[in-house]
Amino acid sequence: MNRREAIKRTALMLGAAVSSTTIAGCLGGDRAEVGSKPQFLSEAQAKLVKAASNLVLPASDTPGALDVGVPELIDVLYGKYMTGEEKTNFSTGLAALEAAGFEGKSVDEQTAALVALGKTNKKFVTQLRGAIITGYFTSEEVCKNVTHYDPIPGGYVGCLPTSETGNVIMSEPR
Repeated sequence: MNRREAIKRTALMLGAAVSSTTIAGCLGGDRAEVGSKPQFLSEAQAKLVKAASNLVLPASDTPGALDVGVPELIDVLYGKYMTGEEKTNFSTGLAALEAAGFEGKSVDEQTAALVALGKTNKKFVTQLRGAIITGYFTSEEVCKNVTHYDPIPGGYVGCLPTSETGNVIMSEPR
């Protein structure tokens, strides 16, 4: 097997391991405008997603999930990228949150409701939390202004005698 074939197979395996919602979040091309009306979720479902997004990642000294358009992205993920089974599970979870009066509760009560739902429908809570976190950390605002990415951590000293490293070929960066 040559290198090109190995890279193709690795990419194929990675693609199979990553869900479509994560891929869509990483691509970020389908983001709707912050504050836009939902395209795929009902108004009630969109309000629940907003409340849950604000609960998981509220605004502080950094922008919150609502500030970077996470609920709008989840709407697009629901409509375009979730499978039928994922949509059913997501709708069922949102219906359970609506039945519990999630949107009108205090933060502590919302947390308790989400924890209680996680005991009966862990798949939904994991799916919701994953979509919120993926949407947040793939947003342009967060990538540019919140996270600090150092593509080359540490320095590289290309021409260093091994006598200075204790006769070890691989040295710690200086």
